[in-house]
Amino acid sequence: MGITELYSNAYCIGKIRYFKGDRLYNENALYEFNKRKITAKELVTFDSALMNLMEITQDEIDSARGSSEQIIAIIIRPGIEISFELEHNSDFVFCGYDLVESFSGISAITNCGADWGDALDYSILNEFGLIPDYRKAVMTQLDLAEKYPDESHAYCEIIEIWRIIN
Repeated sequence: MGITELYSNAYCIGKIRYFKGDRLYNENALYEFNKRKITAKELVTFDSALMNLMEITQDEIDSARGSSEQIIAIIIRPGIEISFELEHNSDFVFCGYDLVESFSGISAITNCGADWGDALDYSILNEFGLIPDYRKAVMTQLDLAEKYPDESHAYCEIIEIWRIIN
């Protein structure tokens, strides 16, 4: 089930959702898969193929602490400004914006082999392998769909990502 199918109701779009899961390091195989274009040591993504994430409620955050996992907060189709609620929560750190294919949950940034030509400028990715700026995320989202109309992974949702590291 795709990300938009799973979270298609009005309650989920633009709302904060919490997940816990393992941390993802840009180890050699993944680094090579992405043609050495993503230089971040650790990737923070909402990619369903790379991360084994389990949704938790806000009330479950404290009980999820204390392991090697991370807790991420995501917003599907966020607003122009970063989340005021998360920005003022000292536990969470803003990581950036991921572009996740609507149907499969595959990240166009971290899980498509870095084959987007000039539609995705890998030099702008931050230390988490994400796009740091909302405007650049929107422009990249539009460029992918325009330049790769026959590629399903080019049709993405913008996902704002924050995290707590246990």
